[in-house]
Amino acid sequence: MNSNEFLSLMKSHGATVYPATAARDITLANNALQTRRCAMFPAIFTDLYKSASAINLGNGYIFGPVECVRGTRFPIPSVVEINLEMVGNNALHGKTIFGRNDLFWFAFDAFGTFYMLDNLNLRILRKYDDPYRAMSDCLIAGKF
Repeated sequence: MNSNEFLSLMKSHGATVYPATAARDITLANNALQTRRCAMFPAIFTDLYKSASAINLGNGYIFGPVECVRGTRFPIPSVVEINLEMVGNNALHGKTIFGRNDLFWFAFDAFGTFYMLDNLNLRILRKYDDPYRAMSDCLIAGKF
């Protein structure tokens, strides 16, 4: 699967995909994550952000490099904003939160491993080798 196929699949489930992010914003977000000792975006996310800045399906969100305004609703925060709130939590050392739904947080590390984390204590519940599976679980679980 590639990012275009993933976006098509999520759109077919009813996801809202926000406009692409500028390369400059991706670089700035990566630098901000690096200075906070979080994992930088893997190539899959860099590619995804060139097509979509954020994705929302029900209560599931994949955060983008920049905040996404949604009209009169609350904006979708950026990856950097979410991780700023989590800095200092030992369970997230070396990881970057990239998504969430009502039940779980989702993160990746610098080695390309993706994780499903408990919503309350951020304990690892599942490891993923396939990042698209992690992103799908994040969004589709948010619909139900």
